[in-house]
Amino acid sequence: MKKLIDEHDLSIKIKILAKQLSDDHRDSKTPVVAVCILNGGFMFFADFVRAMPIDLECDFMRVKSYVKKRKQGDIEITKDLEVPIKGKHVYIIDDIFDTGNTMRAVIDYLRVKKPKSLNIVTLLKREDSPIYDIECPVYTVMDLKDEWVVGYGLDDDKGHCRNYKNIYEV
Repeated sequence: MKKLIDEHDLSIKIKILAKQLSDDHRDSKTPVVAVCILNGGFMFFADFVRAMPIDLECDFMRVKSYVKKRKQGDIEITKDLEVPIKGKHVYIIDDIFDTGNTMRAVIDYLRVKKPKSLNIVTLLKREDSPIYDIECPVYTVMDLKDEWVVGYGLDDDKGHCRNYKNIYEV
């Protein structure tokens, strides 16, 4: 494995994005909900919401998309939100924006719950990801080329490596 992104660089970039998005809501009366997409988004989510100096609610969704060996399968929501999101600003926070299939499914699913806004925040985005067909803002900490990466919440084919502090190319 080769270290691709250092934890210190991640930390700085995450804090910058969290501050920018927090500033958008500083004087707003509309509640903000941060939604973590499990499992991959948990480390990024924890660091991101701690870096947001505003009041917000946190909740979690479990969405399965990769079924085996880097192959994307059907999108399945196995844990739904417990916090009502109607009329609230919602930030969907995930580890990586790849094909966009997971995000499209989550957005379609959450839109029915009538939030005031839906926004996507991802740690990583592939440079060739089709964000143009996502109907809400997409905020990204860093871009990737076509590397397959592990660490900082992202796992390998066996479900390992999520606990690494840095991001590594495999």
